[in-house]
Amino acid sequence: MTVLASVRADRVSPAPDQTSSPPPPGATASAPLRWWMVLGIWALIVGLQLLIFARDIPGMRMGDPDDVLRLVQVRDLLSGQAWFDLHQYRIMAPEGVLMHWSRLVDLPLAAVILALRPLLGTANAEIAAAVIVPALTVLCTVALAMHAANRLFGCDTAVAAGIIVGLSGIVLHQMQPLRIDHHGWQIVSALGAVVGLHARDPRRGGWVLGLALAAGLTVSLEGLPLTALFIGVVAVRALLDGQWQRLGHAAVALALGTAGLFLACRGLRDMVEHCDAVSPMHIAALGWVALCGAGLAWWRPSQRPASRLVALGVLAIAAGGAAAIVALAAPQCATGAFGGLDPYVKSHWLDNVREGRPIWETTLHNAIALIGAVPLGLWACWRLIQSAPSMPERLRWVQHGLVLLGAVAVGAMVSRAMATAVGIAILPAAWQVRQWRLVAVAQTSSARRMGVNVLMLLAALPILPIALGETAWAKLGHPPADRDFAMGSLRGCDFDRGVGALAAMPATDIFAPVDIGPDILLRTHQRVVATGHHRAAAAISDVMHGFLADPEQARAYVAKRHATLVVVCTVAPEMHLYRRQAPHGLAAALLAGTPPSWLRPIALPTTAKTPSNIAAWQVVAPR
Repeated sequence: MTVLASVRADRVSPAPDQTSSPPPPGATASAPLRWWMVLGIWALIVGLQLLIFARDIPGMRMGDPDDVLRLVQVRDLLSGQAWFDLHQYRIMAPEGVLMHWSRLVDLPLAAVILALRPLLGTANAEIAAAVIVPALTVLCTVALAMHAANRLFGCDTAVAAGIIVGLSGIVLHQMQPLRIDHHGWQIVSALGAVVGLHARDPRRGGWVLGLALAAGLTVSLEGLPLTALFIGVVAVRALLDGQWQRLGHAAVALALGTAGLFLACRGLRDMVEHCDAVSPMHIAALGWVALCGAGLAWWRPSQRPASRLVALGVLAIAAGGAAAIVALAAPQCATGAFGGLDPYVKSHWLDNVREGRPIWETTLHNAIALIGAVPLGLWACWRLIQSAPSMPERLRWVQHGLVLLGAVAVGAMVSRAMATAVGIAILPAAWQVRQWRLVAVAQTSSARRMGVNVLMLLAALPILPIALGETAWAKLGHPPADRDFAMGSLRGCDFDRGVGALAAMPATDIFAPVDIGPDILLRTHQRVVATGHHRAAAAISDVMHGFLADPEQARAYVAKRHATLVVVCTVAPEMHLYRRQAPHGLAAALLAGTPPSWLRPIALPTTAKTPSNIAAWQVVAPR
């Protein structure tokens, strides 16, 4: 049932270059959204997160190597490393590794640590930052989703949007305590772009859209497909209804914002054309698009067929020129950020990183958890298109649906990107939940009312019946199969106790699986040969060759990197992958407790009933 009502006159204002349109379907004249509503939903979400992760927080058991290395990078910055120097000098020594990460993500972490260090001490300030910063990303997500829903549909739908954020496990996974890498900020930037997409004022909306996309690109170049998608959809709408002002302002804001953030976060020190981070070629390409977009906004082509055809030609020149700039400047980037990666490293490392694999390669349980509210959001977009009272409103939801479909396509190819698609689905999904809620309230039968409420819950949380079924099945004595057998999972590795002895040893190079490298860097002063970050591909290759090689032949790889210690976590999936790929290799021998003669076990202290699962060996000098 669609409810059509008038929107308060002070809620929206007509755009300068378009006539006032009828209110969107489902808009209500409910009480205005208050700040305490946003903070209340946010506090409830964060409070539940803190309860769930209370045991992990004191020991900084982050679980994901990227989060660990992010804190290492912030530590280096606060210890005096230059703002524009993004090297990790304790990886692949002596030259180190130039990271492709952005200082924009480091900034809030460093600010919280600096503010709290005088009060709490360094260690506790780091723990606080690892809790506060993810909580800030939750706040931004809740606020943006509720703001957009309130502007379009009213307070009741805004509350529904906040609740759906709380039910979106894949979104909150990227914003949980200790999750301090960039993925949460990517979702925030995408929601900021959604706010700009729906803004009634094309100038303000264009700048919000462009600057949000610029921030997303600076955080990670993974946002490039989504950026192209947003700009492309805005261009298509401009062709259909003449909203050239929004396109022009968005393109200019995107180019200027990206260039400004590049200078602020990287400066002029690194002008190399990188495939995995914003580089001069990307800024030039965006500048070209901005020039074409600004020209169209100045011209404002009419809706006559001839003008539309010329405008379409300009858009084609803009897109083709941007692609040509990138292709000419860096032809090696044609196959993506990992195009030049060693095939051996790709097959033994990157192909085993589950979050970077297509969604159809995961289990049904994981796939349903990943898509979350996406089906509900797509269905709601279709209903909004069908019930729109005017062409501008119909086009509004056509463009949102196209962006959502494109984000789903990206997420299908790279599983971790599906969280962004879920974030984009929240706004239309909240409208649909509100409509169902109105239907439920109107029912005279309690059974029917309950049925509608159950439908709402299942649509917003499709993983719920599977989770309940697995719980019941487990209680019958059938535990679910392990779904974490992939690179990056470090459950069961107690680094807090296991690597303490290494901190007391003189600094040296440690030959260790790439996934545990960041934790060694975080908790000791030692160096590691490699971590799971692709710019260290040569060192990753040596580590993997070493653990897969015959134990005696592996010594050459260890010696090549001047390593004097070998350290592993015996329960990490990475070691078991090596054993499965090479049953007679070094990793298999270490797991079997039969190290080669050139390794002497190091006794690591144990102070608890449960083992740390960390094992270390000293490399014995050849006789």
